[in-house]
Amino acid sequence: MTTAPARPVTAESLVLAAADAVPPGFAAEPDVDRRRDLLVLAALAAAEARDDAEGIRALADGYGRLLLAAPVATPDGVRLVPAGAGERRRRGAFATPPALATWLARQAVPAPVGTLADPACGPGALLRAAFSRLGALGVPAPDALPALHGVDADPVAVALCRAVLAADAREAGVDVWSADLADRIVVGDALLGPAAGLDWAAAFPAVLPADGSTVSGWSGGFDAVVLNPPWERLKVAARDWPGAPPARLREDRALAARGVREHGRHPLTGAGEVNAYLPFLETSWRLLTASGRAAAVVPAGVVSDRSSSRLLQEWLERDALETVRVLEPGRALFDGVSARVGVAVLVLRGGPAAPVVARARGAEVVVGLPDPDGDAGARAFTVDAAAVALVNPNTRTLPAFGGSAEAVLVESVHRRVPVLVRRSVQGAVVDDPWQLRLVTPLHMTRDAAAFRAAPGPGLVPLWEAKHAGLLDHRGGGRPQLRYWVPRELVERRFGALAERGWLAGYRNVTTSASARTLLPCALPVVGVGNSLPLLSAPRLPLLLAALASLPVDHLARCRHAGANLNFFKLEQVPVPPPSAYDRPAPWDPAITVEHWVLARFARALAWTPELSALASELTALGVPVPPVLEPAPPEERATAFADLDAAHAVLLGLTRTELDHVLSTFTELRGREVAATGRYVTADRVLAAFDGLGSNGKST
Repeated sequence: MTTAPARPVTAESLVLAAADAVPPGFAAEPDVDRRRDLLVLAALAAAEARDDAEGIRALADGYGRLLLAAPVATPDGVRLVPAGAGERRRRGAFATPPALATWLARQAVPAPVGTLADPACGPGALLRAAFSRLGALGVPAPDALPALHGVDADPVAVALCRAVLAADAREAGVDVWSADLADRIVVGDALLGPAAGLDWAAAFPAVLPADGSTVSGWSGGFDAVVLNPPWERLKVAARDWPGAPPARLREDRALAARGVREHGRHPLTGAGEVNAYLPFLETSWRLLTASGRAAAVVPAGVVSDRSSSRLLQEWLERDALETVRVLEPGRALFDGVSARVGVAVLVLRGGPAAPVVARARGAEVVVGLPDPDGDAGARAFTVDAAAVALVNPNTRTLPAFGGSAEAVLVESVHRRVPVLVRRSVQGAVVDDPWQLRLVTPLHMTRDAAAFRAAPGPGLVPLWEAKHAGLLDHRGGGRPQLRYWVPRELVERRFGALAERGWLAGYRNVTTSASARTLLPCALPVVGVGNSLPLLSAPRLPLLLAALASLPVDHLARCRHAGANLNFFKLEQVPVPPPSAYDRPAPWDPAITVEHWVLARFARALAWTPELSALASELTALGVPVPPVLEPAPPEERATAFADLDAAHAVLLGLTRTELDHVLSTFTELRGREVAATGRYVTADRVLAAFDGLGSNGKST
């Protein structure tokens, strides 16, 4: 007779088994989150009572999943039913995968330390990894456990953290229980000061004595910090909740955001629409001793989002940023989180009290690694404050180069070619050769009251990013229009650009892993949603031709690591100024560069009769347009695009070798073409066109 294998212990099974142990009023409790908390705490108490380390770990590891379910009392007992992601997101309960937790602990703790903190400890994944790391470094468990300190605003997560750390410690020979850790694993809001959140100095006086001499109000510091903070904006997204969000949530989030902005603890990140991960990063840095180290996992946008720029600049100027690794997109790292969400890990060396170094070491940056421990090889490049000021002069955010060779290439282009719009530190425009302006599109939420679901008198279609492609306003992956809007609203909102008779925009929903990152297009005068920002410039057709070239696309993706190619990123792309197009073409002195480029632009554009105003504008410039406004044959369009690519490589000062490298970075485009034809057709065409431009296409 065989025995059936035992079912694995899960958080869900433990919670349901503990339903009989919850207080009698459980079924009548109106708050579903309170009911869930009671069940989790009852299951935890039962597991601790029987010293069930496996059960305690299952509850800690499965806590995020439990927050996706609502306990419902039925005649047959308690059931767990799906409840949406709102509460999980509110609590930031996305556990760090064990391999990543191990890597972060190793980076923060290269040698034994006396104190370590996790300001967003949740159920304890990172503190457990740090405890294991200290043990691997030879620190006895009785000495390693007192080094660990944790804070979280969620009392249930804190209870789980205490219990799972105590379970690990008992297995390591330390006679300790969760109650013994209450003075080091505490409940509190790590971001807000004593008036509204955690008083760090009062909570950990031996580590952070209060003296009021710093922004934080304490001296001393931790030897190490590990961090996986909440990745949420401090506002409420109704889509996360089935039905309506909890009644007080909007008010609570607004108070928290105001506290971060006004309490003075986050001068570098407490501004604007606060995303919690940034003030958590600033707090983690301020918690460090002068020689301390921190390791964190955060959104990939930390590299290129404007909201992170002041913090990055401070770190670079102090030489505190050691490593940033942006992980390869398309791989789901966290349970229940889309693979489209970019992830980065970073390491800091030294807190605010660290002395200023005479010679900065710079930060090593790597983009596109499959995992943090991967071999960086030639992908790694070093940046310092000066390099960032050159490449991203307006935002001072980090570039996203593909390696050291690419860094040299792009920095050399920036020394030769101005960016589209250069701004002062205060944000004022100081150089604007194209006279480029952003025209704000219609907002898909705020303007939704004006949207109609069918065409009608006085209405024009509403274009979204999904409808548009490269120089083809009907070339998106989803051609079906969803809405129509009043023409009067469009003409009033878009003003002089609408009076021109046509519009120009670019898709801002993209990633650096897409076949093309920068997708400009011309549009008729229609409604345009906010995923398709509109551009205005006196020589707009010429600007669209430049933005449609692969070399300029490459320069755009070098400062883009998130999901949105915002206008502030586009402003920092180096593009040949209009004066460069007024000269005789080096490869054909009989005509100007402008005329040569616009002739190719006219052949590359996917014409429709709706673009007659653009056709008239080009005709007035002496540029031939098709007698019938319809797209040229695909081969003719491809040849025109290749000519635009080659010409802009020359205008940017690229050699043939550099152009070849630029083309090689479009790996998704190359993969598609090789799969379909056996060769990288675009690269062959562009290099042939470059060679055809004569001696100006330098070979080395």
